[in-house]
Amino acid sequence: MFKEGNRECIDNLLKPSRFILATGVSIRNETYDKKQALWNEIKANAERYRNGECGKFLPDLTVHFSASFDASLLILALAFKQSNEQFGGSGYFSASEIEAYETIESFSYFKSFSKNEIAKKIRSNDEKTLAMLKEYSVSLKPQMDDILGDTTIRDGIRSYLKKQWVENTKKVGEAIAIVSKEDPDWFVRITHETAKSPQTIIINAGNDAAINLGQGNIIKDAVLTGSTVKSAGGEGSTVKDSVITKSTIESAGGGVPGNGIRISDSVVTSSTINNVQEKPVAPASEPVQPPTQFKCLLCGTVVKPSTKFCTSCGAKISAVCGGCRSALLPNEKFCPQCGKKSS
Repeated sequence: MFKEGNRECIDNLLKPSRFILATGVSIRNETYDKKQALWNEIKANAERYRNGECGKFLPDLTVHFSASFDASLLILALAFKQSNEQFGGSGYFSASEIEAYETIESFSYFKSFSKNEIAKKIRSNDEKTLAMLKEYSVSLKPQMDDILGDTTIRDGIRSYLKKQWVENTKKVGEAIAIVSKEDPDWFVRITHETAKSPQTIIINAGNDAAINLGQGNIIKDAVLTGSTVKSAGGEGSTVKDSVITKSTIESAGGGVPGNGIRISDSVVTSSTINNVQEKPVAPASEPVQPPTQFKCLLCGTVVKPSTKFCTSCGAKISAVCGGCRSALLPNEKFCPQCGKKSS
């Protein structure tokens, strides 16, 4: 696992950091002196590690260790801030770094639950759980995208936040998949009971999910396998920036062009996409044939069907073809227009 690094050495240096990471911002309940002592110890340990005291490690481990030092110091800085305590090291982190941690911390509610426990809370309509899912699906994911792409935030902090975000997102996605198998419509209910305008729904539902998005909404950044996504159509729904495999996407378009589900910037493989038309389109009517013209076969003058003599040349018109309704001259055995035998 290690190239040259001393495992015991790094474990000892990381002990105070791991304590802070496990405790979280509730470390603010400790005395000012203890928090300050932890701060000084972690800063000294980080410096010893970066000076090579424990040897060299693989790049991934180096990133992980640096992230642990940085994240634990950031939690301490936030603890001083929340306790309204003046601390000299508070300026060590920028406002954007503090805000980034507070954003991920708002989603840490799910950290202490298993996917099955989260699913159970969803089934029981637990208000806090449903409120957190609403916030996550509508606003939190875009914020995290911005944070993780912000180069002004030091690499160690971004690495730590990304790890926490991925772990929580995966767990929540698995819980969503569990509940969606039992009740495909639950997600649209919790996200649109009070919202009237279209929403952006951001999920990672895992395998075998069945999700009903309602109408006029967006499913974004989804990873779905063997799943069913339905939308009621209405103003139209959109799937974008997603990866969908072996799934069914179905939208009721209401019979109005453009109201079916739209797919953009997505990878869709081995899947069925069906825009259902709720109002059947009436079949086109048979073209109206112009009325048959009756012509005198001698001079070509158009005559009425009931005419017995041509008004131009006086020829007798004694019969009408039973096939094409053309006028026939007396004693004609076959119609000169269609060839049908005259009666």
